[in-house]
Amino acid sequence: MPDFTATFPWALHLQRLQQRDPALAPLALIDAGGGLNARGLALEKLLRAGQTLAQRQADVTLVADELRRYQKFAPPGRPSLQLVQLRRQQSTVQQAQRVAHQALIRDADAFARAMPLQVPAKLGTWVTVERWLAAHLAGPAADG
Repeated sequence: MPDFTATFPWALHLQRLQQRDPALAPLALIDAGGGLNARGLALEKLLRAGQTLAQRQADVTLVADELRRYQKFAPPGRPSLQLVQLRRQQSTVQQAQRVAHQALIRDADAFARAMPLQVPAKLGTWVTVERWLAAHLAGPAADG
């Protein structure tokens, strides 16, 4: 599973892409009319999916922390209503995280096809796309 720590690493690039920043011209993502071409649309969709996954992972962490805090001092026996609700919430956010992860993988595959990227069989689509992102989006927006 991709590791998005506290924040989404390409948030600034997503914002620049949504604003159709001319600095992205070297990546051939913007057509002559100033709109996104197929590659740009695929990248935008991929970055949105990544941002959604990062949010879902943060939600899972928050709910797990809260559940641990309440379970620590729970008396033995039947769980309280609050613990039951937290467990349900945990299940819900974990399911949302799994759905977001599936969407990210789907969008990574679509992006790899749109670019087109050569995906080695032993490496996998997400790793290939992640390496492309690190290589091509680490430049001007990283210091902005």
